[in-house]
Amino acid sequence: MIDFFQNYPFLLNAFLASILISFCSGIIGSLVVSSKNVFLTGGVAHGAFGGVGLALFFGFNTTFGASIAAILMAILMAYVTLKYKNVLDSYVAALWALGMAVGVICIDLSKGYGSDLSSYLFGSLIAVSSQDLFLIVFFDCFLLVFICIFYTEILSVFYDKEFCQLKQINTPLFLTIMFILMSLGVVMSMSVAGLILVISILSIPAYIAGFFAPSLKIQMLLSFIFSLIFIWSGFGISYAFDLSIGACVVVVSVCSLFFILFIRKLIGVER
Repeated sequence: MIDFFQNYPFLLNAFLASILISFCSGIIGSLVVSSKNVFLTGGVAHGAFGGVGLALFFGFNTTFGASIAAILMAILMAYVTLKYKNVLDSYVAALWALGMAVGVICIDLSKGYGSDLSSYLFGSLIAVSSQDLFLIVFFDCFLLVFICIFYTEILSVFYDKEFCQLKQINTPLFLTIMFILMSLGVVMSMSVAGLILVISILSIPAYIAGFFAPSLKIQMLLSFIFSLIFIWSGFGISYAFDLSIGACVVVVSVCSLFFILFIRKLIGVER
């Protein structure tokens, strides 16, 4: 096995990335699904594409560019959620379109990158660089520490506003931080599924895990396991039939979801 990875170092990066991204999507996906912010993640992913285009145009790391764009959008979304929640979907849709437009224009102006557009839209696990791995490791470590320290506050912000008031928790600050972490999680997951399919890799494993998890912690763990299974299965199908990895991961995820829903319906379990 070691010799195999030495002969094909890009596969080692893909293997490590699958574990790291599954860990990220397990936590972030559970937060996104539990807080009912799935549509927001789609807006962030497409808004972050503007950062990808700017990074290509100015010649710096695309993950860094997408992260900056995602953070800015997360801060704006947190503000809109707190002040104008009734029109949040309109703001998300507007930034969704703006991010895509800026990204496409910048890529058009960046000669030589047009052929790489599909990898940003649909993902390319085997193209994950060592630099990207380092960023994902750093983010996963920070995410784990933050969740462990502020787990009670996170539950309160999402589920119990009265408890937040009693404990004098700074709800706007925590909501902004959580939006930023969810946005960065979207960016990290884009390397597998791309921005078009990233919603599924974040939401479907977490949604399936919710069927079996009695708590948010267990949902995060099960979501990590499901995500890893879906990514490895999709990678195997992609390799066997020479197909897009991101698309194969999504097909496996959706088919698994429909199968589980069918079994639950068959045995009389409703949700």
